[in-house]
Amino acid sequence: MRKFNWKHTILIAFLLISIISCQKDEPNTELELESYFEQFWNDFDKTYSYFSLKQVDWDSVYQANKRRINSETTSSEFETILTDIILSLKDIHVRLITNTKTHKYSNNDLFDRNSPANAYTYLSSVRVNSETLTIGDIKNTNIAYVRVKNLNPAGNFDPLNLVLDDLPSKDGFILDLRDNYGGNDGIAKKFVNRLTHKNVIHGYVRVRNGSNRDDFGEWQARRLTPYNPVDFNKPITVLTNRFVVSSGEGFVTMMMVLPNTTLIGDTTRGATANPKEFTLPNGWKYWVSSWQATTSTYQLIEDQGIAPNISLTNTVESMEQGKDLILEKAIDVIQSSN
Repeated sequence: MRKFNWKHTILIAFLLISIISCQKDEPNTELELESYFEQFWNDFDKTYSYFSLKQVDWDSVYQANKRRINSETTSSEFETILTDIILSLKDIHVRLITNTKTHKYSNNDLFDRNSPANAYTYLSSVRVNSETLTIGDIKNTNIAYVRVKNLNPAGNFDPLNLVLDDLPSKDGFILDLRDNYGGNDGIAKKFVNRLTHKNVIHGYVRVRNGSNRDDFGEWQARRLTPYNPVDFNKPITVLTNRFVVSSGEGFVTMMMVLPNTTLIGDTTRGATANPKEFTLPNGWKYWVSSWQATTSTYQLIEDQGIAPNISLTNTVESMEQGKDLILEKAIDVIQSSN
């Protein structure tokens, strides 16, 4: 008689329960898929802020994709359907995260040659070079240089206060925001509030707030408020490129309202959203853009970007030679003003 193996039986039972549990995490009936689809589409319908700007026929999106769901639709195919929907919006803040993958729109036809890759060769006395900041001086000048790489709340931005305290002794200031992918623009505001001596509006936002796709609240002013301001009225140049995104662009709107600032480089990416997070019953998460943001002159930023005062791009040759034409122009602007 074969001996009963209770451990083996428990293991099989555990595996069966695990399989059943995993199956419940995925939509496995047409009714479930349709329910998830309706929730997904309606969350966008009631929240998304750029239907008109992007000229999206959202009802047509519904019809075209709803008919793709039937009793044979697999979870993987359903994931593809939702991905196709978010990609149709061409919005880098909209994304879908499933159990295995993150789906989001990206635009690769950008000018990476305008990156700050060669800027380091122009610097002396580099005091900070971290994941968030590079701080130094331009060689053979009395010009301060700061590159803010991102606005990640986890980063250490305390060294910026030392830069600000030292600014009155400088002949100019270069703020390099190229490749700044954003984060929390409150970090930028703390910095710029020390550069202004008066309350000033740097932009406006309005939030989607109704069932109609063009329902928004009133435009709300975004303001700079002086806080322990430094006595600095020398030239400031801000360097930008196509990879300045989201809160990085908010940083640009703050700097551009200062009276002694010149923007140099390329137009910013044009992506600002304040996305809201939603979750389907199967655990999939997605983010939906919920506001519109503008500059101080009501210029919409999404898909438009912020154009510089002096438009300039590096060339392939200049990059290969270790040069940074955008940074060189910033140095020239400051020296010509003194």
